[in-house]
Order: sequence, then structure tokens, then C-alpha cells
Amino acid sequence: MKEIVDIESGSIARELGIKPGAKLLSINGNPVRDMLDYRFYVSAEELEVLVEQDGEQIVFEVEKEPQEDLGIILEDLKMRKCGNKCVFCFVHQNPKGLRKSLYFKDEDYRFSFLFGHYVTLTNTKQQDLERIVEQRLTPLYVSVHVTDPELRKYMIGIKYDDHLLEKIDYLTGHGIELNCQIVLCPELNDGEYLDRTIADLKKFYPGVRSIAIVPVGLTGHRKNLPELKPLTIEYSLQLMELIDRKRKELKQELGSSFVYLSDEFYIRTGKEVPPTEYYEGFYQLENGVGLTRDMITRFEEELPKLQQRALDINLTLVSGKLGAQVLKKYFLPRLKTVPNLKLDLVEVTNHFFGEAIVVAGLLTGQDIYHALKDKSLGDYIILPPRVLNHDLLFLDDWTADELENKLDRKIFVYPDSFLQLFDNIAAQQLARTTAEAKRIRHTGPSLYVAEHMKSGEEWFQIAAGMETSSD
Repeated sequence: MKEIVDIESGSIARELGIKPGAKLLSINGNPVRDMLDYRFYVSAEELEVLVEQDGEQIVFEVEKEPQEDLGIILEDLKMRKCGNKCVFCFVHQNPKGLRKSLYFKDEDYRFSFLFGHYVTLTNTKQQDLERIVEQRLTPLYVSVHVTDPELRKYMIGIKYDDHLLEKIDYLTGHGIELNCQIVLCPELNDGEYLDRTIADLKKFYPGVRSIAIVPVGLTGHRKNLPELKPLTIEYSLQLMELIDRKRKELKQELGSSFVYLSDEFYIRTGKEVPPTEYYEGFYQLENGVGLTRDMITRFEEELPKLQQRALDINLTLVSGKLGAQVLKKYFLPRLKTVPNLKLDLVEVTNHFFGEAIVVAGLLTGQDIYHALKDKSLGDYIILPPRVLNHDLLFLDDWTADELENKLDRKIFVYPDSFLQLFDNIAAQQLARTTAEAKRIRHTGPSLYVAEHMKSGEEWFQIAAGMETSSD
């Protein structure tokens, strides 16, 4: 049963007299464990809805269109906790003193379906597999890392065989698509182990649709953790050559290259970001596989519109070391062709997690502040995407307002498009309230933009982002 937290105005549930605080027990005899159950079972045209309300159980009979909702809003999903102890787990590498939520490790196939979280499937039981198949929870995102059972147990930090390949066989055999990732640790799951992992997973193609290889991330807080080697430039170049050969073989065998390296390999080594064709279906964008190419492509498409805009603005762009290389190479030279636009780029060193961490999404408020405090700043400071959570907090609990006040500059979070960024700035300047202006600056354009700006095509896109797990 799940508690009903609200009822939508004008909905079927409101007409039936169902109230917030009641408990939804079942639909057509099927227990409702969460909102996924609700969404799946409510799609039937004829419903028997069992609700516990005011101390009694009531059955409501409903006839409706398949796409019509009852208007019931259930309590939020409670995320399953991860019981693994992965040797490279980023949560274990967090410094002390952070808020509790940053030490929580999730392992929940429902969030994999909803938001693209990566799961190992270690806590997925047969009844979970059957539910995934019944409710068509596809695609899912699976952290494989290695298929050798003994090495997998060591890397995942479990003492039992979790029968991963059997689970993959069951899911793909029933039409569930999986996108898998390998967090590559030099001299651990590479070499013959990597060959075997790719060979094992390709047997399930196209059920296993893609494999992403991402480099292990090592912070400066690995005390009492297993020793792991970082990826050097030389190692990365050798790996890239190996994967290129494998991709050609797989393309001939499967009709798909199947294996994709994350953008970080190309940026770190100074290699050109691969063309669009490399990524085929862009199956793992949120895992940093093809994200750079996608951004470049969209930027090239919008550049003519940017060049036609009457701008007179000075912006300070903030980036991590990795993102700065991309901006310098692919974006800043072309942005110089935009009239009256001045851009200054500030690379921020990650002192909080350690200088080896170079991705922008893990920058903290304090590191950004110290990098900017003595510089001549532009009219606005532009932060990289995903540095703030939904409460507008950085990873070190600094707030966006705190950073704005200390630097005496307004902040915008880059919304994955320079055209949209400029529209957000214009919308913020027109916003009627402080709250409205803050929402536009930190989370993208609001409905205010749609209602008050002229051209919908050029002015805004609603952008939403979820924090993801990399275990």
C-alpha cells in the first residue's frame, strides 16, 4: 500500500471522493507498491481501485480511457540502498563532514529506468526481474565492470556469485534493453578480463545495446581503501587503439560498434572528439559518452542565430580542467564571432576532492569562490551544468545565493545551449519577482519566459537534470 499525498483538481479521484492521506491498496487486485505500479495498472480501461480511507476499505469501480489518469499523487519512491563495497566507489572517497545524503549509495532498478542510474543488479531478485519484464521497464543501465565471477566479486565487494549473466539473459530474453558500463581500472579489469567482458556481453546483443568504458575516478580521500592506479596518457592512448580495433571487428560481426569510450579519454589525450557517426544511437549520453559531440553539434547549429543577436554582455565562464579544454578548442574561437560578446574562461582546480578530479560537475562552491575572488569578473558568472542540486546546493553545502553574495555577481547555470543561456539572462532581467529571477538563473527558463517572450523556437527549452549514480 502507498499513501496518497494529494489529489489533482478536477480529476476522477476527486470526483470519487478519494482524499489525501488515504492509502491506495490495489488496482484490479494488484498490490500498489509504488508509483510505477500505479502508472502501469492505471492504464486499464476498467478499474477496481481498493482504497483505505477513514478507517475502512472502499472499492471504487471506474471506466475510463486508457490514457486517462485518476489524478492520484502518491508518496515519493524510497530508494533502495546499495550493499556493495565497490573498490572504486566514489561515495567511499568523499571527505568527512558532508551532508548525509552524499554518503548514501543507491542500487535501485526503478531509478535506473526512470532516471538512468547505473545499477549492478546484485540486489535484484527473481520477483524484481519478473516485474521489470511485466511492466516493460526498459531500457535499464547496468554496471558490469567485469564478467569474470571471482574478479567481479572483488570489484563489487560481495562474497557471493550474483549470477549477473543469468539475470542479463533473462531480461534480454524477455525484451528488456540494457546499456552497460565498465569502470576501467588499470591492471585490474583490463587486458584479458576486458576481452572476456566484451565477449560475454556481445552474446546478448541487441538486448545488451551498448557498452560504455569510463575511466576510474580517484579522489584525494582514499585512505584505507584498495590501491588503484590512475589512467595515464600513455595507457589511455593504448586503450583507445585497442578499442578502435575491437569496434571495427564488432561492426562487421554485429552491424554495430557496440563499445564506446567516454569523452574523457579523448579530451585528456588531446585527441579529436569523434564524429557523430562514432556514437551511433548516443545510447549513454548521461554517462559522458558522446555528450561533448552532441554539445558541439547543437552549438554549430545555433551559431548563426547567435551571430545575429544584438548582444552587449560580458560573461565569466567557470569550468573544471576537462571542460576548459573543450571550451578552448571547440567553442571560444567561434564565440568570438558573436558581436559585442566578451567571454573570460576561468579553470577551477578541484582542491576539495583532489586535483585528479577534473570534471566540472564535481566542483564545489568554495573552490569556485577561491578561483574567482581576486579576478575581474564580467556582468554574470556562468557555472557548468549539474554543479547545483535541486535545493541549489553545491556538494560542499555552499548555496548559490552565498556564492552570489560573496562575489557580488549574478550566477547562471549553463543550460547546455548558449542561445538558451542568453534567453535566460534576458528573461531574468524581465522577471517580476526575486523568486522568479532566481529560478531562471539556477534551473533554466520558467513558464514566465514562454508567456512573455516573443519567439518560442529561439527563446527557450525547458531543461531538467537528475543526479546519477556511477556505482
